[in-house]
Amino acid sequence: MKMIWAGALGALSICGSVWAQEGREYSPLGEVLKLNTPVTTILTDTQEHITQDAVYLLKARQSGVVAANTFTLGGFVKAGQYYESTDQAGKYPILGRFPFQHGKGTSNQDFVINVAGLSGIASVGDWLTAYAQVEYSEVTFTGDHDQIQWREYYAVLGNLDVFGGYLAYGRKSIDFGEQFGYNPFTHSVNQHFFWALADEPVLEVGYIGETWRVSGTLAPGERMLRVGMTTDREGDLGSNFALKAERHFNLGADRQLRVSASYLHDTIYNNNYTAHTLHAINRQAPPHAPLPPRVYIAKRTGLMDVAAEFTSPRFDLAVEYTQSTRSWIATSFDTHTGAKFDGTRPLSALSVMGRYKTRVFNVPTDLAAVYSQSVMGPDNTEFNDVFQHTLSTEFHLNPYLDLGIELVLNEGFQPFVGIQDVSISNVQSQVGIVGVTARF
Repeated sequence: MKMIWAGALGALSICGSVWAQEGREYSPLGEVLKLNTPVTTILTDTQEHITQDAVYLLKARQSGVVAANTFTLGGFVKAGQYYESTDQAGKYPILGRFPFQHGKGTSNQDFVINVAGLSGIASVGDWLTAYAQVEYSEVTFTGDHDQIQWREYYAVLGNLDVFGGYLAYGRKSIDFGEQFGYNPFTHSVNQHFFWALADEPVLEVGYIGETWRVSGTLAPGERMLRVGMTTDREGDLGSNFALKAERHFNLGADRQLRVSASYLHDTIYNNNYTAHTLHAINRQAPPHAPLPPRVYIAKRTGLMDVAAEFTSPRFDLAVEYTQSTRSWIATSFDTHTGAKFDGTRPLSALSVMGRYKTRVFNVPTDLAAVYSQSVMGPDNTEFNDVFQHTLSTEFHLNPYLDLGIELVLNEGFQPFVGIQDVSISNVQSQVGIVGVTARF
């Protein structure tokens, strides 16, 4: 399977280079079937534009970028060669990859297909827009998640030329936080811990103004593909919910400030059984889960998020802070006795990032730095906090192909699964990545 996708990556890169050199729009069936690389770039981005997809589609319809009664096909691949080292055998960084994919020694290298797939946008009349994305990834929980899956499928009802309100329904990212990172490959701590992605369909209701927008999302109580879950797992639509407000400030000279505040009502951080998938929760056993705690504790635990981003032609700056509404149950009570630890703290993460846009050998190039940290449990424990420092360079070779180089420095090893039993706070590990992002 890896060789098939690697071959597809090569073909996609070649086609992208040819199309870029010819500099033409590509519509195989005239006005019906279209390829639109800028749209694909936004909607399939794994590092930015994560939570505001429905809003982007509505604005693309309003501007004519996505025309009525068309189908827009897209394709994308993100892959790279990973070089890893650690000062404690087998203890590798976990953000962006999973522990069982690493070697047992103090160094490891591997070619990894982070994601590859196809996307489609169907626009019907002036009011209805549907989006679907099917993808292959080697970064999955083997046995519990398929490597090929329908990652998102949803429909948006709205027409911004008539009214700012909209409805979106389906399997999609929850409009909570920003969950972004300026580097090309590795998730920030915020995104890795708090990017909420639905499994069962959710309903998003929102309003988009000229410089502001608000949204609310109703979700069922069951565990989502990522982050969301209530203490009432059989709860109907509305058992869980998210709220978000966002404001834009136009500062002139193509400079803009965007701020947002979000709330998610309940999450996987509401109990002390750290199983990573729905299947693992149901079977109450490994893999992807520890053995159940002797004393099970569950209390509703929501999340609050604030973020700000300044963008300009030359550089961008952003910050995001996310915090739980109570301390994380899994790091607040002893797994074996149920006794509460002293000095418990809310689960939180902070990401600060900057990006400088320049040209290297006349190729548009982004130089980025991202600092992330998380407070997880009481001080002076092995699961107290974790740090991640990322430096990257990304060359935008043409509209279809980017070449990225990334260095990640990590402090701490605290996997979600069995966090109290396997964490080691003083692990120092490093990752070097050379990879590509291709799309059409």
